[in-house]
Amino acid sequence: MSRGDRDARTVERVTRSGQARFPALRVPNYRLFWIGGLVTNNGRWVTHVTSAYVTYRITGSAAWVGVTGFATFVPMLLLNPVSGHISDTRRRRNVLFVTNAAYGGVAVAMASAWAAGMRSPTGWVLLFFASGCVAGVQLPVWQAFVAECVPKDLLRNAITLNSTQFNAARTVGPAIGGLLIGTLGPGWAFLTAALFVGPVLVCLSLMDPAGLHRPEDLDPADRGARAVLTGYRDSIRYVRDSPGIRTAVLTITLVMTVTAPISQQVVVFAEEVFTVSPFWFGVLASAQGIGAVLSAPVVAGELDRVQRSRLQFGAVLGYAACVAALGLAPAFWMGFLALAALGAVHLTSASNLNSVVQLQVDDAVRGRVMAIYLMGVIGTAPFANLLMGWLIAVFDVRPVVVGGGVLLLVAALFLAGSGRLRHLDA
Repeated sequence: MSRGDRDARTVERVTRSGQARFPALRVPNYRLFWIGGLVTNNGRWVTHVTSAYVTYRITGSAAWVGVTGFATFVPMLLLNPVSGHISDTRRRRNVLFVTNAAYGGVAVAMASAWAAGMRSPTGWVLLFFASGCVAGVQLPVWQAFVAECVPKDLLRNAITLNSTQFNAARTVGPAIGGLLIGTLGPGWAFLTAALFVGPVLVCLSLMDPAGLHRPEDLDPADRGARAVLTGYRDSIRYVRDSPGIRTAVLTITLVMTVTAPISQQVVVFAEEVFTVSPFWFGVLASAQGIGAVLSAPVVAGELDRVQRSRLQFGAVLGYAACVAALGLAPAFWMGFLALAALGAVHLTSASNLNSVVQLQVDDAVRGRVMAIYLMGVIGTAPFANLLMGWLIAVFDVRPVVVGGGVLLLVAALFLAGSGRLRHLDA
């Protein structure tokens, strides 16, 4: 039986199963990948909130928290050409084995450093930089691997579910991190994050390689011979000549420039604005994940029928409203609700834009194009983290965050007024 026949039978079987809203989970390889990612990403969020907490406790400075974000994200920017090349020239499943194991090793190093009494912010920045290097290689491979796990007919559902599991981990992971920080200390939080890597390694090992949808017409020898920078230049040209993908990259860049630093600065809201305990800091950090998970059934079902350009315009307006509401929140629970709504908006936007890219891109350049898309997600984040940290240190957190909401409103009007969003409907 040909692969096309197998794909058709897979789609028919999952549709008849009655799980029309989440059919991708009926595919065994994708189900394993999704479960492993759900568990392991909890550990990543434990590391994320613990890193911000450690930096703030050592320095007492929002600017240093911004430096932490810079150190975490800038390696992803620097390694972007390499990661895209690796994704298109290596077996993605094998790459994910290596990068997840490396991430666990970095988390163990963080736990050891805290236990050894290292309180130098420079030393911690170097550890966060190492963590960012691992993530810089892994993220484009992870995104492209989703397309290998399901037939193309199920790709949009798989993308939405992948975003949902990431945000589900964003719900639980920060709360776990806050609880561990408040009871056992940051060292145990980092060690727990390392243990969370195990499930995804097990799930990857259980996957059936014959069931993966790696393009069969790609010659590994030819791909391996191509220079990294040459391939990256070709992929940039490909994105430039693809209006829908180009618009998706521009939109995610504008949005993440404002919203990515806010996630890093939640610790400042917890410590200075709402003055809550480490556990409640973890709860506040998990709010975006909670909002995303609660909205997942709608995003995976009903919103699939909405025109993508209209959906994206509404999402960017939603970003603006939620960010401004967070900056103006008079109490902890108002801030929590603003962040939860932000999580729902982000799931809608990220699923929509990711689907546009994955469905419009050719298999031969999928990894490199996804790397460029992720450049939009993380490209400005290192500098935006530094800028927001400095602005908060000078002007306080509330006016800076409200100003971010105003910038997002301007971005929504620009995208709609210029007609760029229409390219998402191609």
